[in-house]
Amino acid sequence: MIKGIQLHAWARASEMVEVAELAAQEFETVWLTDQLQSRSVAAVLGAVAARTGAGVGTAVTFPFGRNPIEQASTMATLAEFMPPGRQVSMGIGTGGGMVSALMPRERPVEAVAELIQLCRALWRGEYVRLGDYPLTCARVRMREDGKAVFPWVDDADVRVVVAGAGPKVLEMAGELADGVICASDFPAHSLAAFRSGQFDAVSNLNSLDRGRTRSDRPDFARIYGVNISVSNDRDAANAAARRQATLIVGQQPHESLEIVGFEKADYAATRQAIHDGESVARAAELLPQEVADQLVVSGTPDDCVSALGELLEYAGGAGFTEAYVGAPVGPDPREAVELLTTRVLRGLM
Repeated sequence: MIKGIQLHAWARASEMVEVAELAAQEFETVWLTDQLQSRSVAAVLGAVAARTGAGVGTAVTFPFGRNPIEQASTMATLAEFMPPGRQVSMGIGTGGGMVSALMPRERPVEAVAELIQLCRALWRGEYVRLGDYPLTCARVRMREDGKAVFPWVDDADVRVVVAGAGPKVLEMAGELADGVICASDFPAHSLAAFRSGQFDAVSNLNSLDRGRTRSDRPDFARIYGVNISVSNDRDAANAAARRQATLIVGQQPHESLEIVGFEKADYAATRQAIHDGESVARAAELLPQEVADQLVVSGTPDDCVSALGELLEYAGGAGFTEAYVGAPVGPDPREAVELLTTRVLRGLM
C-alpha cells in the first residue's frame, strides 16, 4: 500500500537529492513539500527526477502567489524525465497557515479548480485564452485576451491529486482530479478520528463521492499520507513529531480537534504559546506526547511498525488505495529513510 515518501524542502538541496536517491531504491514516488520560504520545489524535483528515475510529486503546491503558466510548465517538464512505469503527480491544495500569513486566499476552492483546468488544457497542447479563467487572470494580472500554448507538449502525463479535508474541496477533487490526498496529521483523517469511531462522520469522504458522480475520469487514487518521525533515538523522534503536531493544533479550529477526542486542556498551552509568538520548537515542548501520537506516528522503528500497521489497516478499510510516509520523516532525514527502507517497511510484511 505504501508507494511513496514525502520529504521536507527545508534541508540543503544536495542533501535532499542524496536522500531521495536512497529512498528511490524502495519507493515509487518521491513527494516534496512546497513552502513559500523553503527551497525551490521545481529545482529539487527536477534533480530528483533526473538522478533517480523515481516518480515525483508536489505534496502539496497551491495556486496563490504563483504564475499558473509556469506551474503547468514545471509539471510538463518533469514528465519528460519519467521512465516507463513512473509518473509526475501534481499534488495541490488551498494553502495552509504559511500561505495565509503572506497573502490573501480568495475563493480558494475555485482557485484550485481553475488551475487544474488551465493546466490540463496546456498539457493537452491546446491554445488557452487566459480570460476563460477569470479568477486566475485577475489574481496574477494577466491579459484577458492573452493566449498561451505549449507547442512542445504532446499530452503530458501528469496526475492531479487534491489535498484537503473540507467538504467543498473534496467534492471538487472528486469531480476534477485524478485522486485525493488525506493526511494523518489532519484531525478529521487522523488516528484519533479512526479510534474514536468518528472517521466516517468527520472525514467528508461522502463529499468526495458526490463529486465522483459528476466526473468523466475513470481512474481515481485515494492516497493516505502518514505523517511519521522515526529514529533510533526515541526522544528525538518524538520531539520532531511534536513539532509537526504543533503546526496542526496551533491553527485547527477547536471543534475539529474536540470532535475526534482531543481535550482543550491537552493543547491549550501549546496553542497559547503560538499565539504569543513563541517559536514552534518552544510551543512543541508544551504539547503532551499522547496528543502528538494521535496525529504523527513516531518513535523507534519497532514503535513505528506497530502504530503504522494499525493506521494503514484503518486506511485500507476506509477505501484508500495507496499511501506515502511523510513529514517530518524523522529528526535526521537520511537516518529516517534508512530505517524506513530497511526496518519499518520490512516489519510491516
